[in-house]
Amino acid sequence: MKTVQCTFRLPVEVVDLIEKQAGKTRTDKLLNLLGYGCNQTDYSAIEKRMEDVESRLSALENTKKLNTKDENHRSPNQQRALEAKERVFSALDDLKSRGAIPLYRGKPSITKLKEATGIDRGTISKYINEWLEM
Repeated sequence: MKTVQCTFRLPVEVVDLIEKQAGKTRTDKLLNLLGYGCNQTDYSAIEKRMEDVESRLSALENTKKLNTKDENHRSPNQQRALEAKERVFSALDDLKSRGAIPLYRGKPSITKLKEATGIDRGTISKYINEWLEM
């Protein structure tokens, strides 16, 4: 069992009640007061309960980590960025299907794409390289 020291300020009456219990240490006396006794089987029962609590906590932490990684739980900024990316990709796909992508020196012209799609230049320039690699 792992030993942890805790300090409490208790009224004199409570301390007297604890001290009147049978046992060598205050831990034994507190366990007697709580009705657990002071033998090794009681310590193992308490230790088992603590292990159960720890395992439940770790399971909860793992589920929390999985939920934060879940794509359905995006922050509003991530959601807006994804929507902007989809708008750019669909506009570029539409222009490509019509053969109307404006080029400048062999590359798509961001300014002309802005005029054709109505999407701002910064958003287009952010996602155009990714679209070109597809």
